[in-house]
Amino acid sequence: MKNPGWDKIRIQRKELALWGTAALALVFLFTPIAYVQLLCLLFIFILTGSRFYTEYLVRKIRVNRIDTELRVFRHDWIHVEIKIENQGFLPAFMLVAGDMPGQLAVFKMTKTFCTLTGGSWVLINWEGLCSDRGVFSIGPAVIRGADPLGLFPFHLTAKETTKLYVYPSLRSITIKASKGIPLGNMSSANPLYEDITRSRSLRPYNPGDELRRINWKASARASGGAKTLSGSLLVNEYDATKSSPLMIFLNMERSEYKGKMRNAYMERTIEAAAALCLNASQNRQEVGIIIYTSDDVVVIKPSAFSLIPILERLAVFDWSTPVNTTTVLSENTLENALASWVTMLEQGKCLSYGTRYIYAGPNLVDEAYVNLNVLKNYYLTLEYLVIDERKLSYLVPGKSPRYQVKESGYEIV
Repeated sequence: MKNPGWDKIRIQRKELALWGTAALALVFLFTPIAYVQLLCLLFIFILTGSRFYTEYLVRKIRVNRIDTELRVFRHDWIHVEIKIENQGFLPAFMLVAGDMPGQLAVFKMTKTFCTLTGGSWVLINWEGLCSDRGVFSIGPAVIRGADPLGLFPFHLTAKETTKLYVYPSLRSITIKASKGIPLGNMSSANPLYEDITRSRSLRPYNPGDELRRINWKASARASGGAKTLSGSLLVNEYDATKSSPLMIFLNMERSEYKGKMRNAYMERTIEAAAALCLNASQNRQEVGIIIYTSDDVVVIKPSAFSLIPILERLAVFDWSTPVNTTTVLSENTLENALASWVTMLEQGKCLSYGTRYIYAGPNLVDEAYVNLNVLKNYYLTLEYLVIDERKLSYLVPGKSPRYQVKESGYEIV
């Protein structure tokens, strides 16, 4: 039996209908006793009726997931809901429905016992704790039932599953921009930073205003068509913003992390990168990321809609196994990548004017910091988020700020 709604259908005791009906038919044909024939017809009707009842229910029961994709931060709870519907007119008795949580730690997961009349539905919901970062599959849902007499039980496994993205843990980070340069597009009180794409209001014309700022249509409506400089002209005013995108260089090269705390440090660095991205997004700023390993370099360019792709990439990233370059979700892949700081230098030369370039990873050698200062000639702002067992100084050669990442806790620095 083919049904697009189910991945697996199993109806038990199929042989009972076949051999039982055949045996009863032989008894009916070769027994002259009327009462025996009547009983045979009755049992044949019960077997075939129950069999067709089960077949009908299998075709009419549907499972729909409320959410096909879920996104949550690590150590948070998720709420999963499943809708089970009987689309036929025959009632489905004694249904047992449940869901498979996959690799999640489950809380309040119970099987649902219900009877669905024709056209009715029921919701199944459960809660789970996302203790690990990654991409998981929730489901499939499993339904067990039978015909009213219980002669032909069936077992249904739904095709639909829910894709779950578990982002890095939600952390707090506050880094003041050096020299007053913000992370990205932010409001400014200085009219020199006016953005002509963000109209704010209109004001009367003042002597000395540029002619290109005059809103001729609004002025004509306000003056009834008289185009003079007698005060009836209106001038556009714009929001003042500073534009300086944020680009994060996330060093995920395992060999550069030293000591017994290597795994914990790498996970903490991923949390730091996610915190920077969330902080930028809250301020409506453009953010991008470069994820470096010796096997591959993933580049997601700064844009206004890059937060979700970045968080998804951080969720799926597995530092414990080599990167599979055939399945990497990236906009640009560099072959034969060199040392982390060399790659950071080469990538920085391609960034736009005024970008705030932040390194996140283990401490670099002094030679790397000195060489990276060349990027200041490209009008970039350099900063470093470093995780290390030793206490580090605030500044590195070239007077670029270096912040030490805390090994644990809600605050990153």
